[in-house]
This record gives sequence, C-alpha cells and structure tokens, in this order.
Amino acid sequence: MADVFHDAITKLVSEVPGVTGAAFTDLDGEEIAIHPKARREELRLCAAYQGIALRRLAAAEQKSGHAELRSLTVHGASGYVVTLKVGDQYQLLVQAGATTLPARLLSAARRAVDVLEENI
Repeated sequence: MADVFHDAITKLVSEVPGVTGAAFTDLDGEEIAIHPKARREELRLCAAYQGIALRRLAAAEQKSGHAELRSLTVHGASGYVVTLKVGDQYQLLVQAGATTLPARLLSAARRAVDVLEENI
C-alpha cells in the first residue's frame, strides 16, 4: 500500500523548483512523513520550532479577536520556511531556496495540505 502522506510531500518537493525539503509532522515536530530522508533531523528540528511559533502566534491572534492562524512564512537570507496547519494537530513544513517563487510554493503547499487533510 502506498504511503499517501509521503507521496504528497514528495510531489510537493519535486514539483516546485527550489524546494529543498518538506515534513508532515505533529505540532511538536514528531515525524509522520519527511522528504528527503537524508535531511530528517534538520527538518524535524525546524518543524518542532515552527510548531511552537505557530501555536504561540495562533494564541495571540485568538486573544486579539482575529481569525485562526493557519500558516506562517519566514523569509530569511537564504530562502523560505513555510509552515501550514493540517487539521488541528498537524503541520506541513516546507523549506525552499531564495529563488523559489513564494506564490508557487504556497499554492503547491495548500494542495498538499488538502491531500493530507483528506487522509488523516
């Protein structure tokens, strides 16, 4: 039987130029699916910290009366880290280089989230 979760993130990494890795984890960074496997520890660590940031920012948004926070994008000198909530307990983390087009990355990541949510 195919692993739908791994297939979804592998497709995401392969279809968007510049994406260097993706991880589907719980909000504590516990792995469900990661691609590429060679970057497992780096992606898990990043997912753990992004999960903390996502939860804290979501709590702040809720206290201020704004809509629920569903994603977080961090743009650094060498690229992007995008984290999107998957359901209420999971997240999709995507790392990409500086030349990656943010709109294309977000569009592909949202499609992956749809697939992940259909299968959790």
